[in-house]
Amino acid sequence: MRKKFVKLTAACVLTAIVMYAGGLQPQPASAIDNKEVIESLQQQAQRWVDELAVQPSFAAWKQSSLDISPIGPGTHSWLVIVKQDNNTVGYLVVHAVESGGFQLGEYGTSSHPLFDEHTLSRSLNQLELLQPASKVEALYVHPLLAAWKVTAEQDTYYTDAASGELLPAQPSDWLAASSIKLINAEQMRISDHAVLLKQVTLPSFDAYARMPWLTKQPLSLSVSSYMPLFAKINNKEQLRYTAELFDGQMLYVWSVVGYNKWDTGHIYVALEAGGDGTDRRYIPLQLLIELGRFYR
Repeated sequence: MRKKFVKLTAACVLTAIVMYAGGLQPQPASAIDNKEVIESLQQQAQRWVDELAVQPSFAAWKQSSLDISPIGPGTHSWLVIVKQDNNTVGYLVVHAVESGGFQLGEYGTSSHPLFDEHTLSRSLNQLELLQPASKVEALYVHPLLAAWKVTAEQDTYYTDAASGELLPAQPSDWLAASSIKLINAEQMRISDHAVLLKQVTLPSFDAYARMPWLTKQPLSLSVSSYMPLFAKINNKEQLRYTAELFDGQMLYVWSVVGYNKWDTGHIYVALEAGGDGTDRRYIPLQLLIELGRFYR
């Protein structure tokens, strides 16, 4: 049996990942350079990976290795890349909790997860910069606000961390969006030894085959009343999730393709953008209800 292996990338003791034309350049180390914190992070990430790997949708995570690196702003969030034989098969985003321990921000199955270098390269090519970017930073506020910040001379661009799409945002727009305090953010922590009680997986479908957000009212849901949503998912109905950012300038649309329920009561809804089943993101339900709407 192959021994499990957790790798901390060189960036794991850095405040951010910064790329220059001349190559990858690290910024100074900070409080993240704490051996005890890093060891705890390794152990916790491995426990979550092992728990998920039992499910058929995450079978590729069995006996996987983990690459861990920080994502900004600040030094309290990490991107955990799950690899099988050097091939990326998924990811987790983990946050440090002020009172101690860690919070599972989101996770997913994808060969090109958040902040993938291939996606970044495509974004830079599409920007058609006259001069090479002088600085590129990975910014993560929450699952719907994650982006590469690209600085080129006097200009600043934001590209989506998952799709690579250029976001309609200036620095002031990003600051405003990232300053919004989420009411339910502190309620999304699952316990260190949480057990996955239930997984529902639906077939992929094209989110744009129908566009109910243009013609229908959204499902009536709240953080304390969301059973109608799961009745429809369990009945294998095709639902869409939409969210607007930057004062309505950006519209995200995903197909809803299942959910995971943990023994702590926390539920992560599976969303898919591509429709081919290769890229699924599991995001806390409470956050999705707060930031967007579900449509039938």
